[in-house]
Amino acid sequence: MIRRRILAIISSAIGSITGITIAYFLGRFFEANVLVYLRKHAGSQRLEKVLSWYHQHGGKLLTAGYFIPGVRHLSGYIAGLSRLNYRDFALYSYLGAISWASVFILLGRTLGSQWNTILPIIHRYSILLGVIAAVLFIIFYRLYKNHERWGAWLSGEFLRLTSNYRSLGKLRLLIIIGSVTFVGLFVFLMSLIQDFVTNDVAEFDHMVASGLELASPLWMIYSMQQINALSTHIVILSVFLVALFGYWYKTKQWIHVLPLSLAWGGGTLVDYFFRFIFRGENVSIFENIIPFQAPNTGFLLGSLSFYAVLSYVLARKESWYSRLWILIAGVLLVFFLGLSPVYLRIHTPSAMVTALTVSGLWTYICVFLYEFLLYRNMPGNKTRKIKLNLLLLKRFD
Repeated sequence: MIRRRILAIISSAIGSITGITIAYFLGRFFEANVLVYLRKHAGSQRLEKVLSWYHQHGGKLLTAGYFIPGVRHLSGYIAGLSRLNYRDFALYSYLGAISWASVFILLGRTLGSQWNTILPIIHRYSILLGVIAAVLFIIFYRLYKNHERWGAWLSGEFLRLTSNYRSLGKLRLLIIIGSVTFVGLFVFLMSLIQDFVTNDVAEFDHMVASGLELASPLWMIYSMQQINALSTHIVILSVFLVALFGYWYKTKQWIHVLPLSLAWGGGTLVDYFFRFIFRGENVSIFENIIPFQAPNTGFLLGSLSFYAVLSYVLARKESWYSRLWILIAGVLLVFFLGLSPVYLRIHTPSAMVTALTVSGLWTYICVFLYEFLLYRNMPGNKTRKIKLNLLLLKRFD
């Protein structure tokens, strides 16, 4: 199978390379005839646009042009018309041909027969995907235009990061463990998404649902309804306000509630995004405002992340004994919160496993930002930061 994939990529790349090379030499040696032909079939306006892009971005457009409809068919002719030397033409165009063939062949091999299922979803959310692509393009364009300034900033941040990392002492082991766990969760999430695409989770969902039917007495369902009510925004807001005033009274600092607001707000936004993408729901921010009135129909990403981060913040400064009990209580609460939509037949087991994985990743991000801000605000680190900034200024001046 791997040999067939490689042969398919090589064959399609050779065909694409042959076509664009012929177009290049036609444009180079038959300039006048090619211009008349292109204006007739591609249109003067379209041709002028491609010429403008090519003069602005040079040979790099040959590589990117393979992925731009309308540009791919003209780029070889334009390269020949502009008298681009063959070596540069071959470098950019052949790289683009190999990349283009590899991406679409591997994409088709990965999706397989599921392409007919995924294509309507792509059409449905094409506007959203277009907006995301436009935002990414603007970001990369800004980075490209200011790459010298960003390069100096990244170099400074890297030096500062390595200096801070050496000063962490025993905490370095925890950072390594946390990073490995984060990567593991991310890889697990990617495998779950692949299973969703290939529909490999149906057997798992059926097995778990059958087991829950045998273990679903009325008191258990009632208990799950009460636990699910803890995920409503009004309950989370009440807990958040208690934590807010408690930490302000105790420390006179807002930094301890920042990860809670980030976990709740960011997790809720991701939840709404998932519901819009995977279920096509028009989500209202005022739904389930009253607890116990109706179960929360979301994926509970905001509440799962919020209670996980709250457990961490509460346990951070406690003794080892208290810390253990707080973390056990937090893990049990998050587990039963994630189990409640399955018991109440709101979501499938595989959907909630994915929700727990995503909320775990978001929790790690919130905790990392929290610890990073605490570390930067330590008195000794502020002095070190000032000295390092002065050193960087001398280096880049």
